[in-house]
Amino acid sequence: MFRKVEQHAVDSGQYRLASAVAGDLTNLLREAGHLEEALTTAERMKDHTRKAGLGQWTQLGDEVRRLQILNAIGRHEEALTALKTWRDEMRSWPELSDEDDAAQPWHVKDVLLHTGYASALDLERWQEALSLNEEAVQARVSRGATALEVAQTQYNNYGPLLKRQRPDQARSVLHQCLTVFESAGGNEDLGRIHSALAHVEHEVQHFPQAVRHECMALRFRYLSRLPNGCAVSHFNLATYLTRTSEDALVALAHRLAGVLIYYQTYDGKLPGRLDTLRRHLASVTPADPPANFDELCRLVEQTDGVRFRDLFSRLPQRAASGDEALRTVLKMARA
Repeated sequence: MFRKVEQHAVDSGQYRLASAVAGDLTNLLREAGHLEEALTTAERMKDHTRKAGLGQWTQLGDEVRRLQILNAIGRHEEALTALKTWRDEMRSWPELSDEDDAAQPWHVKDVLLHTGYASALDLERWQEALSLNEEAVQARVSRGATALEVAQTQYNNYGPLLKRQRPDQARSVLHQCLTVFESAGGNEDLGRIHSALAHVEHEVQHFPQAVRHECMALRFRYLSRLPNGCAVSHFNLATYLTRTSEDALVALAHRLAGVLIYYQTYDGKLPGRLDTLRRHLASVTPADPPANFDELCRLVEQTDGVRFRDLFSRLPQRAASGDEALRTVLKMARA
């Protein structure tokens, strides 16, 4: 439908409409994993924007969207080089001009800097990632962003700090953000921050603290009703539980819960998660998984706030039942 509307808009000379529709189509293709087609559509969108006579900030926003797709394809070096060039150029641009712009300059800056940060992370250039993210923080402060918006950006510092063997600084950043999230954030923010704190504590081998924070993350992620976040926390919690004296069967149940979510939602991370499950099955005692879906639910729902059965019922029905899904992922992992 979007392709038809885009073509009709081009045929009738409505290039502003064509640009907007091509942007929506680019997002759909990217989310569906059709990255090469998304890249081609993003190039068309840029052409429509130029023909519509839209300003330089809108054109830069289109270019950043194209570079995000390059990141998704894995062309990180190319994306980062271009992003740094555009960052230097946009510094001289006025935020208010007579040009017809459909994009907000502050938003384009935010997305450009975050995309550069993501490129640097993928290239494992930790200091460069920190520098780009700090620039993004300062940009938000300068435009008078809320404390919550600033904290949501500061949060991104923890990963590179941890990679640079600076766990105390990473923990300090996260606790500063936690204070803001507790007063102004939502369940999704609180889930992310507790999961990040769990990651830091695991890296310094404070395993009980890691378990405590990831349990908190699970509670908030179930409140936010976002399946992917729940899957991540189930998977992480399984890892942390295996480092403590907790029941090994509970750890395995959380691992399976995460994999079941990935399976039902057709998530691209499933192959890697199945490989981790295979190694988990081979290494833990007892190695026997929960006998059925009801037993799996009983085990994971011992964690405060976890309503796995309810979450599972709202997922796409790739497998018709919980028992069928459990049998399938176990068979796939063992194969």
